[in-house]
Amino acid sequence: MSSVAPMQAVTDSHTLFRLINDAHSPVGDLFFGIVSGLGDGLVIALLASLLMLFRLRLGMVALIGYLASGLIAQIFKRLFDMPRPPAVLENVHVLGSAFTSHSFPSGHATSDGVLVLIPFLLWSLKDWRSWSVAGLFVLAAIGRVYGGVHFPIDVVAGLTIGITTTWLLWLWSEKWPVEQWLKSAWSWKIPAMIVIGEAAALGLGYKMQPSTAQSLALVLPVAALIILMRSWKERS
Repeated sequence: MSSVAPMQAVTDSHTLFRLINDAHSPVGDLFFGIVSGLGDGLVIALLASLLMLFRLRLGMVALIGYLASGLIAQIFKRLFDMPRPPAVLENVHVLGSAFTSHSFPSGHATSDGVLVLIPFLLWSLKDWRSWSVAGLFVLAAIGRVYGGVHFPIDVVAGLTIGITTTWLLWLWSEKWPVEQWLKSAWSWKIPAMIVIGEAAALGLGYKMQPSTAQSLALVLPVAALIILMRSWKERS
């Protein structure tokens, strides 16, 4: 019995993968081709750093949560070294590059998990903005299945790692001396410098994953710098 449950989970994951991946269309390719790029590591880091400009504690939780959960995901990837859909299934519809190894868990979905939780900590469970932003990043994670690079079980595991890690960091952050840090001008200058560095890295030749989301590498850095300038003017 102990081996039946894992095998059934894999079978169900493959079945669900087919349902999602086989439902591809030109509109779906365009939508998920862009949205799934929101889970790219540098994109998540940039969004977290921007949040630090306005909510230092929450932004730090998001940035550290991304780094910590990403490390956990990479350890599991190498520990399990599970094959990706193109390596075990035929006629897989792939957006971007067709990878074949280190499938479990999804690194993009892990990063998405961080931004699934953060809006509920920023606003509330009852706020429509929380559900809108969280839903967007859930769709970004689903895009990894639609794009043929991960199985559903990889995505669920990734989201779980990202959400859990970030929640634990949020609880721990209650002990951080944030009020003391906010008294220093560096509490804004350091995040601002990080944003500038990340925006530059993203906008100057960074290759997005998936490659179909490359347009984000043009739009997000510009938007980030505009937000940074407005924040700077408000502080002047």
